[in-house]
Amino acid sequence: MKRTVFVAVLAAAAAAFTAVAVATADQAGKPTNYKGLDITVTGIERAMNVSLKDCPPGANSVRGNTKPGEEFIVVNVAFKVTPAYKETMIKKPVLVDGAGKTFNTSVSIIDAGSVPEYACSFPFRVPDGTKAGKLQIDTATLDLAALDKK
Repeated sequence: MKRTVFVAVLAAAAAAFTAVAVATADQAGKPTNYKGLDITVTGIERAMNVSLKDCPPGANSVRGNTKPGEEFIVVNVAFKVTPAYKETMIKKPVLVDGAGKTFNTSVSIIDAGSVPEYACSFPFRVPDGTKAGKLQIDTATLDLAALDKK
């Protein structure tokens, strides 16, 4: 009798985990609206050196390199300016890893409404093997866990 109950509890837990995983995967790639900007994470990459372009992309050609034991998590984000957007200062994105530790980027969002649609890459220098959890832009939070294949 105890074994049957244990198996039933295990099956229920597996079903609940699957439902949460599916819900998280469904959220990935969906836009989040922040102050009239539709923001969508389009992917995550790992790199040893990166370009530190402005956002929206401009003429800045500075590069960033890692040290031994580090890597960059590069979060690719698409922006669409909606009619609700009013010119405002947008804070720099922050990466939060799976353990809740935060990492900053050197890339700023400058003149967010200057073009109707654009894509930006935000590099975050992290220790090797860091698992991405979420991207925060002020009060907007975008889930990264489902997109991070590491």
